[in-house]
Amino acid sequence: MSIYTKKGDGGETGLPGKRRLPKSDLIFEVLGSLDQTNALIGLAITLIDQKREKELIHFLETIQSDLLSIGSTIASEEPLSSNTLTTLDKRTLELEAHIDSWDSQLPELKNFILPGGSQASSVMHLARASTRQAERAFHRLPSDTRPAMAAMFLNRLSDYFFQCARYLNMRANKPDIIWKTSN
Repeated sequence: MSIYTKKGDGGETGLPGKRRLPKSDLIFEVLGSLDQTNALIGLAITLIDQKREKELIHFLETIQSDLLSIGSTIASEEPLSSNTLTTLDKRTLELEAHIDSWDSQLPELKNFILPGGSQASSVMHLARASTRQAERAFHRLPSDTRPAMAAMFLNRLSDYFFQCARYLNMRANKPDIIWKTSN
């Protein structure tokens, strides 16, 4: 099977159930943002110390799978399976546990910080911004196609990426870059 079909040349894309929608449809903004976030996670993984951060890398890979599950559910217009709901609920709790753990290790945050520091941290900040973009688009979908557990997961995920970026900077001995107003 060829990777290209030429069916989208006219500005439409196929979805499960033989549906065809304009490429400008909101669903593709959501799916594209989820895909972009997933690609940024993949890039971040290549920049993270493979020996020191095996558990983090494994967890990030599970998040990539979760994002594909959410995208698949949105694309198919099928409700999340009970297994996926349970997984997202569990993963949301794991995200919170990681955030809390990092909070106890990181310097107290008293100012806004600028994205940057290490390369891995910078990409995590990009993943955070992409997740927020996906979340905004997700909430513009019709309410009956927005699984509440996916909404909670996406909201927590951006917080997770923020703290992960700070954690990666700490591990790289890079301090947070404090935002200073321009005078």
